[in-house]
Amino acid sequence: MGNKLETKKQRKQAEKGIWKAYIRLIFKAKLPWGWLIFLTLLYIGDSTLSLIFPQYAQRVMAGNLENTVIYGTVIVIFARVLSSGIIGFFNKLVMYKVDVSYRSLIWQRLMKAPLSLFNKVKPNEMVSRTANDTATISSVLAGWLPSIIAASYSMIGVVFVLFTYDWRLAAGVLIYIPIYAFSNIWYGKWKYRTNKITHNRLSTLTQFFAELLSSIPLIKSFAMEKKENERGREKIQYYYKASFRRAIVDWIQNPLNSLLNLLQDMFVIGFGIYLISEQAITLDVWIAFFMYVGMLWGILETFALLYTQLKQSQGATSRISVLVEGDLEQYVRNKQLEDTCHDLTFDHVGFSYGEEKRVLKDLSFTIPYGKTTAIVGPSGSGKSTILSLVQQFYEPDQGKIKFGDTDIAEYHLQDWRAMFSYVAQDSPLLSGTIRDNIVYGVDREVSELEIRQAAEAANALEFISNTPNGFDTNVGEGGTNLSGGQRQRVAIARALLRNAEFLLLDEAMASLDSKSEKAVQGAMEHLMEGRSAIVIAHDLSTIRDADQIIVVNEGTVDGIGTHDELMESNKLYQLFVEYLTEANAG
Repeated sequence: MGNKLETKKQRKQAEKGIWKAYIRLIFKAKLPWGWLIFLTLLYIGDSTLSLIFPQYAQRVMAGNLENTVIYGTVIVIFARVLSSGIIGFFNKLVMYKVDVSYRSLIWQRLMKAPLSLFNKVKPNEMVSRTANDTATISSVLAGWLPSIIAASYSMIGVVFVLFTYDWRLAAGVLIYIPIYAFSNIWYGKWKYRTNKITHNRLSTLTQFFAELLSSIPLIKSFAMEKKENERGREKIQYYYKASFRRAIVDWIQNPLNSLLNLLQDMFVIGFGIYLISEQAITLDVWIAFFMYVGMLWGILETFALLYTQLKQSQGATSRISVLVEGDLEQYVRNKQLEDTCHDLTFDHVGFSYGEEKRVLKDLSFTIPYGKTTAIVGPSGSGKSTILSLVQQFYEPDQGKIKFGDTDIAEYHLQDWRAMFSYVAQDSPLLSGTIRDNIVYGVDREVSELEIRQAAEAANALEFISNTPNGFDTNVGEGGTNLSGGQRQRVAIARALLRNAEFLLLDEAMASLDSKSEKAVQGAMEHLMEGRSAIVIAHDLSTIRDADQIIVVNEGTVDGIGTHDELMESNKLYQLFVEYLTEANAG
């Protein structure tokens, strides 16, 4: 019993949170308020025509066939048809404008979101949120805001007119409204829950397909087709069951509303016949009244539909809110980065990814300006995390990283990151040409000669010249049209052209063959002269020539020194060099 009460309480709190998130989301984006107001006025105009029509119908039923009545009836009918088409057009226009606003908002937030968000939410899920969820919210908001105002206006007008005809019939109708409203609110909550479950399972299925389809060669290599086929069938069935439940819930809406309308119509007809027999009202009055009651149920159905759509879109709201209301990186800070001639110091730094095991523990060392520092250690010891902290992709959980005597968190983020050139193992490329990728991140005009020199220094000019379109060759999505070594050389050319103060090299030559590695090694040595460089590498020549080597193990510093010093004093480094020597000999 206690668990049930706790679950109900949690559900109520969650629903309150969803409503708050929904309201905040409305005002987060730059919505086209002018267009929304204009669309609302169109809806109100159409509602006014609907309120006028039964009055003309009553006069016709009473035998009043004067020209003004006939022409008025025709004009109202024609105006309603015309307004329906106009409203449909502008409703679509406003929907697309709202959609653009939300997609722009989300894209802007994604560009400024911390890297920790991208660790929690997978890329294909972000695509779904940016494309599908925004479309869901936009279609609701574009029609919901004008419709709710127009429906409220219509309901007040209808209720007022009903009381002018007969207060007894009107009172009977009003008594039934709360029953109708409660039934639809209950149904809307039910539909929301089923839709949320279905959307979550669809997201799981999409993620499964995206992961498995990109791993087809691995699946076939290990002959796992049968097992993965079974897993796929289970995922599809899991989604199918939720979809089937949602289909049943969707189907129930029409019978439910039809039953509610039938009960009320039976009351109006029965009570109306009684009043006519008692000569309390005339037949034409009852017909007009019945038409207005029909309008009232149409308005109530509109409210029910809007509420259902709103609840349905709230599932999308909760997912988008993670992107829209999450923390952003703070780009403008206290200081400009003017003097770049300082040492970089890790002062008792600790870090962990979320609630996982701590990656770095009380890490302290100094990276001297203008020198090359190599970081070595076993896999998973925190080497790449150090580079991420240097670029401020994450903030330390404890301790500080200082540039000179200043905490790096004090500098404007754009200035700080502009100080680095980063090359990682299998550096990703963007869709576009080789030229686009080489000049990417350089915020000045670059000459063709500079591009060629950078490519030549990275030993990339030869293979670029052999492609059909040279520097204008399309690299494909993620650089798939190039080999691993070619992609790496383009990334190195990009780093050379950027000509930043600091170089961050994370296994930068891991994908190169021995011939290319020698050529690029020479270019790197020339580039690193007089600059600060942090190198993570497994090639012994790069490590041996470093001015300083930092040995890390399980998130702590195991030793610091030159190659010769560590070979004498550090057991882990000795084992590391021995392993590399044997690997190179093999």
